[in-house]
Amino acid sequence: MNTSNARKLLTVFLSTFKIGLFTFGGGLAMIPFIQAEFCDKRGWLDDSELTDVIAAAQSLPGIMAVNTSVLTCYRVGGAVAAILGGLGAVLPSFIVLIFVTAFYRVVVENAYIRGALRGVSGAVAAMFINTLRKQRKTSLTDWWSLGFFAVALAVIFLIPSVNVIFIIIGGGLSGFVLRTFILKKKTEK
Repeated sequence: MNTSNARKLLTVFLSTFKIGLFTFGGGLAMIPFIQAEFCDKRGWLDDSELTDVIAAAQSLPGIMAVNTSVLTCYRVGGAVAAILGGLGAVLPSFIVLIFVTAFYRVVVENAYIRGALRGVSGAVAAMFINTLRKQRKTSLTDWWSLGFFAVALAVIFLIPSVNVIFIIIGGGLSGFVLRTFILKKKTEK
């Protein structure tokens, strides 16, 4: 392994570690940080590639934050980068959980910590909105994707008890049918 590749792998690990350390709110909250670090700052991915990674990460079983980190890092540097990216994403939570578990009663009963977490919740909501704004450019590129978005949004708001996995599976199947049967015929003409 050459020095350049080793440096890149170290950067992948440290980047995902930093993202994992400062991400509150789950996998979706991680997306703006991944976009800033891997797309904007380093230029390792473009927004379209990140959109593909996010779609795949949401479709796979497991924790979306880990899936997104592993898939992003695989795209950037292969299998070793994927392993380091997964470790980098998980390690901060593991360390914090050990600390919180050791001092659980002190943490839970501390009004300042509860207040800080309440403030973080508001910031996470703002990051979700920012992620939606940025992903709109690469996700809603035609009338079909806008239609899928509208239907999924309607289902989420009109049937709040529906499990998100059914929306993901439905979107995936609909996109497959659209591409295989409808759009394919249009390109053959």
